[in-house]
Amino acid sequence: MTDDKVQSYDIPKTCKGGVVVNEGPDFHVEVQDIPTPEPGPTDVLIKLNATGICHSDIHFMLNDWAMPKMSALGTKCAGHEGAGVIVKVGDQVKKLKPGMRAGFKPIQDTCGACELCRSGQECYCASAVLTGLMCDGSYKQYVVSPERYTTIIPDGVNDYIAGPIMCSASTIYTSIKESNLKPGDWAVFPGAGGGVGMQGVQLAKAMGLRAVAIDTGDDKEKLCKEVGAEEFIDFKKVDNVAERIIRICDGIGAHGVFVTAVQTYPSSVSYLGGRVGGKVMCIGLPPTGTQHIDVDPTQMCSKKQSIQGTLVSSMADVDKTLDFAKRGLLKPIYTVYPLSKFNEAVQKLRRGEIAGRAVVDFNQDSSASQSPHGRAEASSSRAPSGRSSNGKQPAVEDDHSDEEALLADDSLNSNLSEQISFKRKPKPTPSSLLPRFLAGSFTSPRNTPSPRAQQSRLQHLRSPHSTTNNGNSNGNYSTEPTLNCFDTPGDAGSHLSDTKDASGVDWYVEGPGRRVGYDDLTAIDWIFEYAKERQRLRYLYSGATGLLGTIKQLADASQVWIILVAAGVLSGGIAAFIDVASDWLADLKTGYCSSVEGDGRFYLNKGFCCWGIETGDQCADWQEWGSAMGIGSVSGKWIVEYIFFILFSVLFAACASLLVREFSPYAKHSGIPEIKTVLGGFVIRHFLGGWTLVTKTLGLCLAVASGLWLGKEGPLVHVACCSANLFMKLFGSVNGNEARKREVLSAAAAAGISVAFGAPVGGVLFSLEQLSYYFPDKAMWSSFVCAMVAAVTLQAFNPFRTGKLVLYQVTYHSGWHDFEIVPFALLGILGGLYGGLFIKLNMSIASWRKDRTYLKGPVTEVIIASSITALINYPIKFMRAQASELVYILFAECADLTEDTLGLCKSGKANTGVIALLLISAVLGILLAGFTFGLQIPAGIILPSMAIGGLYGRAVGLSVEVFQSAFPHLFIFSSCEPDVPCVTPGTYAIVGAASALAGTTRMTVSIVVIMFELTGALTYVLPIMIAVMISKWIGDAISPRGIYESWIHFKGYPFLDNRDDDGSSIPDVPAAHVMTRIEDLTAISATGHTIQSLREMLQAHRFRGFPVISSSQEQEGDALLLGYISRTELLYALSLTTSKSLPADTECHFSHQPLSDPNTSLDLRPWMDQTPITLNARASFQLTVSMFQKLGLRYVLFTERGMLRGLLTKKDVWYVLNGMEDETWDESEEHVDAGVGGGVRRGGLREQRDGIAEWSEERGLLGTPMEEEEDSFIGAGLEDERERRAG
Repeated sequence: MTDDKVQSYDIPKTCKGGVVVNEGPDFHVEVQDIPTPEPGPTDVLIKLNATGICHSDIHFMLNDWAMPKMSALGTKCAGHEGAGVIVKVGDQVKKLKPGMRAGFKPIQDTCGACELCRSGQECYCASAVLTGLMCDGSYKQYVVSPERYTTIIPDGVNDYIAGPIMCSASTIYTSIKESNLKPGDWAVFPGAGGGVGMQGVQLAKAMGLRAVAIDTGDDKEKLCKEVGAEEFIDFKKVDNVAERIIRICDGIGAHGVFVTAVQTYPSSVSYLGGRVGGKVMCIGLPPTGTQHIDVDPTQMCSKKQSIQGTLVSSMADVDKTLDFAKRGLLKPIYTVYPLSKFNEAVQKLRRGEIAGRAVVDFNQDSSASQSPHGRAEASSSRAPSGRSSNGKQPAVEDDHSDEEALLADDSLNSNLSEQISFKRKPKPTPSSLLPRFLAGSFTSPRNTPSPRAQQSRLQHLRSPHSTTNNGNSNGNYSTEPTLNCFDTPGDAGSHLSDTKDASGVDWYVEGPGRRVGYDDLTAIDWIFEYAKERQRLRYLYSGATGLLGTIKQLADASQVWIILVAAGVLSGGIAAFIDVASDWLADLKTGYCSSVEGDGRFYLNKGFCCWGIETGDQCADWQEWGSAMGIGSVSGKWIVEYIFFILFSVLFAACASLLVREFSPYAKHSGIPEIKTVLGGFVIRHFLGGWTLVTKTLGLCLAVASGLWLGKEGPLVHVACCSANLFMKLFGSVNGNEARKREVLSAAAAAGISVAFGAPVGGVLFSLEQLSYYFPDKAMWSSFVCAMVAAVTLQAFNPFRTGKLVLYQVTYHSGWHDFEIVPFALLGILGGLYGGLFIKLNMSIASWRKDRTYLKGPVTEVIIASSITALINYPIKFMRAQASELVYILFAECADLTEDTLGLCKSGKANTGVIALLLISAVLGILLAGFTFGLQIPAGIILPSMAIGGLYGRAVGLSVEVFQSAFPHLFIFSSCEPDVPCVTPGTYAIVGAASALAGTTRMTVSIVVIMFELTGALTYVLPIMIAVMISKWIGDAISPRGIYESWIHFKGYPFLDNRDDDGSSIPDVPAAHVMTRIEDLTAISATGHTIQSLREMLQAHRFRGFPVISSSQEQEGDALLLGYISRTELLYALSLTTSKSLPADTECHFSHQPLSDPNTSLDLRPWMDQTPITLNARASFQLTVSMFQKLGLRYVLFTERGMLRGLLTKKDVWYVLNGMEDETWDESEEHVDAGVGGGVRRGGLREQRDGIAEWSEERGLLGTPMEEEEDSFIGAGLEDERERRAG
């Protein structure tokens, strides 16, 4: 976990270590006190929590290899599989800090300069220092490791498995990798029941190989098959092992044999059979001269077989193996021994009496060894016995969460005058008319006890030093009244009593518990949020009577409408500003307005500069750059204007990208994929903040003016949501409820489309059809109001001075004929083809952009793209025009155009060249838009799609017009009137635009309505519907996801569409095949804890939530589920104990303890969800997915007769559903801003991804509700914000 504060540790002068005594056949290990080493200037000191015991250690201590004795090299302690924490660093150490987890590997150091070191083969370096032979190894509690060769252990991998990974697991991984076997190949593991072999079987399965295990014993057979072996061969029961292997491996032989049991070397080649290219990989190291492999050179040559050895792994391969463990693909198969039984563990391993790996815990002085095959062992820094069951946990390791910020406030802490209770309150009964009339803010209902009275009644329960949350010493909020509404989260209560105060939540009644808030990149709890809102309204209506009460209720009900009206006004104003600014900047690329005739002003665009003049040639005030520079020749003017066009285009695009990079990375792209995810119940901090709004607005002006193939329509939806979010901060009751916030954001999104197209009704339908996850009936009315206000505001500004809301609003004067149904349907086909292929192209470019190693800078990429776009756009007249102007000219009838600047109104054969140019422009537009959408710049895809559809639509329309003119007497044209144009090419353009938009976004009804509102021609609704319908069908056949869903999937957002009724994509398996089973969970027992032990548990485990069970035992039938507690609630509850001066050894419990003393114990039930959503462990996965989709759940616990059996989270479900089609996932670039690093293998069922729970619980389940408080630009300067972010 990243922390600015450097931790300090008390380092003893001596430490415990397993010292080798009497080297040779009679050696033993003795625990002694030995001096603690001191790190050098470039070294780190690691305090080991655990060490694995390897057979190589046995050989070093036996001295049966042709190597010097340990004692001859001054080495007392063997071992090379350590895992622990850095406690001290040298003066010259640059990157590593105390507190970071680190491992100790078989190679302690290398020269770092030879060819082997530089090529990733440093383990074979001639100067390599062998750990446990040439220097003290991991049998010593404190070890020194060079910084450059220290491996960092990621969170999510406990020390018991991280230690063995340093040698055994990583070595077998390297061997498998170097064998070059492909998925589906047969891999044979002699000695599979041992530690190395067991891990090899798991890694082979994770890498797609088919594992065959060889060992003996029923217990080892069961274990091997559980971890992934397809076949098990008991060599004591099978006469001819080689023959059995050949029969299993397709009747040919194994592709690879990985020898970990040295006794099988003589027969290992026979396991290859007749397999061409088969390999024997040597891993186990026998005593010198004891084992040999006899090979037939003819066999080697004729079958291209080979034998290859692997010593240990490089640093890179150790990191890769740790990643397998982090993703749950390596189970910890080990037996744990306390420090006092060090020698016993070593001797048992020497005699072959241990299945899996032996691990010694330095933190256990004396206790029985633990060996449930290690599936639920504690981590390195575990708490006292009985505190928790351990193992893998369904939680994402969050290195970026700010727990101090999360604990600074409680969401039940600021608005209500008394505690939330889930009991129904009695209605007040004022005794006279006057109290009834004035009841409200000045009086309290008679039957509702005041907080003071409740406090006095329970004074005997309180500690003398206890305080309420109003006196919270953390005090992170601003005291300025003008900023208070932006800094204070909207919460549900104002007087949070301590956890023993019965005047608070009725904690002894089962309920959802108290909540602190939501952290970044977490899912919200829809059920809790709506329950909280119902409780708030119940309190409001029960306590507000009379005139003042009515006014109070009206004021509360009007908050949402005030927000929506204000958001609509601001959205309309911003849209008008973007229209005016982008038009002026776009025209600046070709020239500027002067005052030749006295009326021109530099700040006017070409349209306003030449207002009232029929054609541009007659406008003296408008100076093109060639003329302004005094160039007379036509070719010279063209070249100069070409250069200015490119320079301004690149300048505008670069400035927009710089704005995004410097001030708000969330202002990039259209924002619609993120909005869909947010509305689906995900929290993305700063995405809707003030800086994002400013950056998006200015960036859109520049990006649109640059001439890149992008639009402002999609980003305007983001702008509208930012506007609503800004005003929501003024109203705590709305801002403090995540479910209500999403209702408001759904309504505000309609305003974005309303001002983008001048289509309020289309905006409402767009929000309903494309964006909203939850859209109740009241949201329809709210969306309509917000969209209407935004449209009225834009109309009032009248940015084009034409009375139009958007530039490309057109009117048609003629209808269509029956024969045109065929070309309209053809346009639908073209739209579907365009949409499906464009999405594939855009996603392929996005993947290439993420993986490439050259020209990685986002600004550099934008400059290159804008340069190429400008170079192509200028020579082609259709592409030189601004997208909105191009769409207008394509849509318009020739009779309505005052000037045919693009030559679309020619007749006869003159149209042939125009048609070809239209199609070429459409193809180039597809390519340029594919590269542009995804750049680090504000960019939408709606307008480019409309322009591309308009281009090929107009081409089809002109073709039909030419054909009709050439053959006017054909029977299909019998409905055409003589001397009247029969075909209107502009209508084909708008139908083509609709089809392209439908193919890209997969919207249907909203597109038809938007196009109708753009044209006002009800006549053309049917052709548009036909084209949209066909386009969607074809687009779905090519690419099932629309462009926004594809980007959601590409960025890895955990979005589960509740409108997806396609059950065929959901595996028809029991949920038990997918869920994280109890043996892989870290659960908290109801009793047996102290404040200190819980803090240690939280420090040891970064998991974001813990099931609470009745007993710490994990045996069948003992784990009675009591509830679920989030990490943040537990942290906050423990933080409150500081103000009450409770000692660290105070008893804590999660269940009713009638004999506990309230003054000397801590009851944590108020913070526990005692009624979590549960399903029977035998429920189907399809039912589970449906519950996640329809109820917006974050997690589901699976029980059987009340006993906990497993857990499944939203991200688990998302991984499974997406893992059906994608095998790997890397979000290293896309989630830099979001803070989600690293890749996760998406597996399908548990058989393919056991342990995926490492990533569950939505990466930090709950945190502060103070969303975007750091992003608020109110009261702070732009430079201050930049400096703060840079720091």
